[in-house]
Amino acid sequence: MSSSGARYVYGKNSVKAMIETHPNRVFKIFIAEFLKPDKRIQAIREVASEHGIPVLMVPRQKLDHMLSHQLGHQQAQAAKPAGPGPKVVSVNAIGERTLIQATEEEPLTHQGIVASVAPKALLDLAALLKICEVKKAEGKHPRMLILDGVTDSRNFGAILRVADAAGIDGVVIPKHHSAGFGPGVSKTASGAEEIVHIAVVSNLNQAITKIKDAGFWIAGAANDPKAVDYYKQDYQMPIALVMGSEGEGLAALVQKNCDFLVKIPMHGSVDSLNVASATAVLLFEVVKHD
Repeated sequence: MSSSGARYVYGKNSVKAMIETHPNRVFKIFIAEFLKPDKRIQAIREVASEHGIPVLMVPRQKLDHMLSHQLGHQQAQAAKPAGPGPKVVSVNAIGERTLIQATEEEPLTHQGIVASVAPKALLDLAALLKICEVKKAEGKHPRMLILDGVTDSRNFGAILRVADAAGIDGVVIPKHHSAGFGPGVSKTASGAEEIVHIAVVSNLNQAITKIKDAGFWIAGAANDPKAVDYYKQDYQMPIALVMGSEGEGLAALVQKNCDFLVKIPMHGSVDSLNVASATAVLLFEVVKHD
């Protein structure tokens, strides 16, 4: 699917088929609150549980917004209209894009369920570590980025763009407390979400332990008395940089699991950069030492 393609699959049958055929691309499932349960919804919950896919209950208005956002994004990308009536893009369960005619008699509806879908197959941590092993075998230091609680789609998209520009070997995100993949991510990533290796993990702290066991040093970005100015730190080693959420920073246990902490000194009136800008500063400092 191209970077301009859809990032949401909606409707009970389409969501169920997507999980069954491409479970590693399904990031999260959103179900409308107070939705009357039926056999299809129950089946979706069961198959999602089998694959460890988070299911979130949200207001129906959120699903309405996701659907309208996606259709508006796709209309902007579509070619010239074919015949009367608005042209929209429908995405089937395996990501194929089809032009259809929307009419008042046949409105597009999410049926109370939407799946957030990755633009490509996501990796597990073991697969990403294998990619890094190849770089080690070449005598180079692999570089990894770990995101802890980055839930804003624009920040996530911008971070992926930075990761691609800096040549990072992969990005690790948790299944929960992450932005997911929607048109907002696609717009700000400018295609980087198709290129950057992205691994999804169920437990971030367990993942950090495995990354350490693979020979990486864990550098956490934090405004902490123990943190050193980022440009004074030695990065001549396999590094995994951990960035926290803009509001809360690193979770306490994540920060405790870091081998060392770095910070960006602020010399103006603001006390911090947004997480995407901070990631850019730190990543390019890390890769400068290759």
